[in-house]
Amino acid sequence: MRNQTFEKLKRTSGFLLAVLFVVSLTAASAGASPSASPGQETGIKSVSPYQYNEPNLFVLQGVGQKYKDVRISYSTTSIIGKPIFNYKDSKGTHSFRGEEIRTQKTEVGTMVTVTLESVPDLRVTTLTLIVPSINLDGSARDFKTIAIRTTSKTTIGGERLVKGAVQSYEVIDLKGTANSVRF
Repeated sequence: MRNQTFEKLKRTSGFLLAVLFVVSLTAASAGASPSASPGQETGIKSVSPYQYNEPNLFVLQGVGQKYKDVRISYSTTSIIGKPIFNYKDSKGTHSFRGEEIRTQKTEVGTMVTVTLESVPDLRVTTLTLIVPSINLDGSARDFKTIAIRTTSKTTIGGERLVKGAVQSYEVIDLKGTANSVRF
């Protein structure tokens, strides 16, 4: 049932992206001068198959029996001009937009972090996806990466009242596709 829901979401997202692409092309064409020659600027930007560009859409799934239910989609931008991050596992589905998504460029890639759960005086659970630098040459690219689920114990009196390790980590192996889409 969960896989069917995710597959429907993927198909719907793909359909919506196609519709948005056609609408943006139509709007750009309507604003272009009908007498524009091929060398003139029309407002439509094309991507040459030989031109490298960065992906803005990442669709991932968990690897292995333990993480087979993990699904992540991350878009660095969207029709609303803000990033979107969706996470699904056997425990539920979480959606994040804009400032709910924190990013940090590091030597290992861009770390994309969201807060999955915050229970006062008990724990905070975050998920950090590591997105490697990927150069696209006009087509989608498969890649492997990891996500780290961090559980931080909390108390009303602060970290000093926690006995033992404050944070614990779970590493999730992922495989997926990076692509560039226009919004």
